[in-house]
Amino acid sequence: MPVRTRSVVCELEPGIPLVDQLHGALAELGADSGYAELSGGDYALLSYCVPDVATAEKALSFSETRGRPVAHLVYGSVTLGLRDGERFMHSHCCWQAPGGALEGGHLWLETETGVPPFALVTAVYGAQWTSATDPETLMPVFTPTERSVLMGEQQSTDQQILDAPDTVVARVLPNEDITDAVLTVCRQYGFTRAAVRAGLGSFAGATFVDRASGEIRSVDGPATEVIALIGDVRAVDSALAVRLSSTLVDRHGVIHAGELVAGENLVAATFELTVQRLD
Repeated sequence: MPVRTRSVVCELEPGIPLVDQLHGALAELGADSGYAELSGGDYALLSYCVPDVATAEKALSFSETRGRPVAHLVYGSVTLGLRDGERFMHSHCCWQAPGGALEGGHLWLETETGVPPFALVTAVYGAQWTSATDPETLMPVFTPTERSVLMGEQQSTDQQILDAPDTVVARVLPNEDITDAVLTVCRQYGFTRAAVRAGLGSFAGATFVDRASGEIRSVDGPATEVIALIGDVRAVDSALAVRLSSTLVDRHGVIHAGELVAGENLVAATFELTVQRLD
């Protein structure tokens, strides 16, 4: 879905649910949908889960709810939108536990901030992220839907968005390779130089290059949650080349990071993809 964007950097306040603060920043930008990138500070009430194995009802599932009274935030990705007409978010983060261990997972809505983190909040205009239960996976998923554009006091036409989007947001479906999805977006919208940022979702396992050793490593499935997907796309010898790096948490709660191997990372439940034009 082609969109225009506007961003603001804000320092969050302690003791207030994360979802309310991020949506408050969106409202000041005149939007109810967008994405956020979080760093620094603490969670003073952290409620989360990690991916789990299949159940009799679902091919994918979550672990039991886990919690920390305090944790130092390293980085987080957030998709912001609506579910049943109410403010909603989908967030994957990694943090340092009080004992020093690096942990990560899917945040629940009751999570609150402590020592204020910083957030880069980006509003999208021309689309709305709407969460609903997916009939195939029975998991909650965000999907972007088209709508008219109003950027504060400046009205833009839908055709202007289609002709010159600065960003594309998309839901990548199960069993699609994430590298192929990025390339498809860039080809469809004519991006020859682009950045991938704030992406989150899940892979059916994961295959990546460990930058410390140079070895190719694999993570077992059935689902591995993506905390961050960042990368770039550029034209090389008249063809598009893409490099994607990812931080992930597996079903055992272990953190992994590296450069993704193209063609080897299929989406599990869903992936919320953001590709920003740079050319």
